[in-house]
Amino acid sequence: MTPVQGAVRHPQLQSVGDLARAQVIVEALGTPRENTDRKPVRQEARQRLEELGDHPLSPAMGIVNGLRLSLVLWGFILLGVVLIW
Repeated sequence: MTPVQGAVRHPQLQSVGDLARAQVIVEALGTPRENTDRKPVRQEARQRLEELGDHPLSPAMGIVNGLRLSLVLWGFILLGVVLIW
């Protein structure tokens, strides 16, 4: 008798994994498209956008972000002048 090697030694472990993988694939593909409702997702996204617009400090945050951008751009301009000179 020759000894059995590799995956043939425990074929049931591989078949259990294959069955579990097949079951997950069938469940994922088996859901009908009519049952998936995208309305709550859109509603949540709309609520998040409304919440962002209602922030009391949004004008101040816009000014601060504009100043940051201005400083970065002036930094690049000065760096370019120094490197060219």
